[in-house]
Amino acid sequence: MDEGKKYPFTLLVLFLCVFLPTYASVPFKQQETMLVIRDVFIQTSISYLWLSPVIHVATIILIISIFRYGRRIGRIADAYFGILFLFMAFSNHIAITENYGLVVITGNIAQIVVVSLFWFWDVLKSQNVYVFKRLPLWRYWVIPFSVLAFWSPINADLSPNFSPLLLLTSSFGVMFCPTTPVVIAILTLIFPRVNKYVLRATSFVGFLIGVFNAISLFTMPGYSLWNFIMHIPLISISLYGLLIARMVRNN
Repeated sequence: MDEGKKYPFTLLVLFLCVFLPTYASVPFKQQETMLVIRDVFIQTSISYLWLSPVIHVATIILIISIFRYGRRIGRIADAYFGILFLFMAFSNHIAITENYGLVVITGNIAQIVVVSLFWFWDVLKSQNVYVFKRLPLWRYWVIPFSVLAFWSPINADLSPNFSPLLLLTSSFGVMFCPTTPVVIAILTLIFPRVNKYVLRATSFVGFLIGVFNAISLFTMPGYSLWNFIMHIPLISISLYGLLIARMVRNN
């Protein structure tokens, strides 16, 4: 398959993963799907928070190292992000719930595993060149949105929480939705010296999951307006990651 066909084919496969059925050991009706997913996220959103400070600090160290050492730590950065995505694929989407027993959100797992594999692939290809150069001012818009995602000022009950302590203890690094905007933002800041397949796959899956989460405001009981707002960085930066090649070329 030539390169021009690989990109749409990959996106098609990732999109079709959306339709993979969610497994639950206790049978449920189709209209209960959002309740099943809600029960999983309620549980998984707090299960690994004990890892959060370690991942926050590790990510800060990695970003500082990128500024200092650039391309010399490119493979380390790729491997780090690949491991994060692989971890989140399974930790975020498998849980033993009270109402539905063991639940596996297979569609999300499949999508994020594919994203992880792209990152590991670039460990071999080394096409992501982590060198930050001076950019047009408009391209830095991703920074405040990625800081918001890194901070993730939200409580477990989906209400706002603006404690500075969350800069080290939020769900960044252990949940897909606040982590992915930061990763994509880094790629956009080194663009065009990136592996375009890694950028596109990560952005496409981020956009899909972000949009489905946003729709949950209208379909999932208990989903708050603030949680919707907290997904704006994921949706906007993911969409930007998909469009950046055209936007930069036009500018």
